[in-house]
Amino acid sequence: MRNLNIRHIDLNLLITFDALYKERSVTRAASRLSLTQPTVSGMLKRLRDSFDDDLFVRTSHGIVPTPRADAIAPRVASLLEDIGLLLAPDDFDPAGSAFTVRVCGSDYLLHTILDTFAQKLLQAAPKARVSILPRPAEGLARQLESGEIDLVLSDRELAVPDLPARFLYRDDFVCLSSYAEFADGEDMTLDRFCELEHGFVDPTGGSFHGPIDDALASVGRKRNVVLAVPGFAMLLDLMKSRCLLAFVPVRIAGAFDHGFARVRTPLELPHLEIVASWHPRMTRDPKHKWLRETLVSIANT
Repeated sequence: MRNLNIRHIDLNLLITFDALYKERSVTRAASRLSLTQPTVSGMLKRLRDSFDDDLFVRTSHGIVPTPRADAIAPRVASLLEDIGLLLAPDDFDPAGSAFTVRVCGSDYLLHTILDTFAQKLLQAAPKARVSILPRPAEGLARQLESGEIDLVLSDRELAVPDLPARFLYRDDFVCLSSYAEFADGEDMTLDRFCELEHGFVDPTGGSFHGPIDDALASVGRKRNVVLAVPGFAMLLDLMKSRCLLAFVPVRIAGAFDHGFARVRTPLELPHLEIVASWHPRMTRDPKHKWLRETLVSIANT
């Protein structure tokens, strides 16, 4: 390949390359860059001339990067990040900044920290917008890398591997009962525990098995889970009309006026360790640092 002269490379070409590599579509890259499709096609031609390589090959499903494009993509992304940090102000002023924050979290996190986070953020940054999203079934790491999601809150065991994570708080579980036979603080035998009906929270609503069931299986026992729902608010509401046992985090038990008895079981209960995760390219970004510190301050109150 011929030697490249840096004077022949337009920074906008590298921005276009980065968008094409992440979107795998000329049309989507044009939309992302707020340019017309012919303009992006023309810039792709200039990129091919500059690098003496096709870079992207058209298929029926979009464009596919060549090995040369795969090789330079991480370096281009790193270069653009460094340039962005070079041009960005050292300090971030939330009160005067207009921006959108996209945070991914579960129903549990919405009721325990994300609602307060959204309120405080909008108070401190009146020009901001906040979007709270459910955790996608797949592609989360890619969405963090592309900036479609800024932060992911989750239990540490569910955090995306190999990404930076900041500890926020720990939460324990408590067993709630809508059965009239139990008083608050009453002990329950393991036999009775396994006989009664249970409700269970799974974000997909499609599972009837969790850590409690693993603990029971280790001693050769099984409980009777008859209801699986995607969120704790729904579970607590349904318990008002049906007798159930349910394990919920302590912060959830305290956030709702449910009136159910807290019963003690012979099981050793698991706990949650809530963390915030992000893509490493955002670690030094002043706005992102402010978002993380805001979360930590809320978690510690």
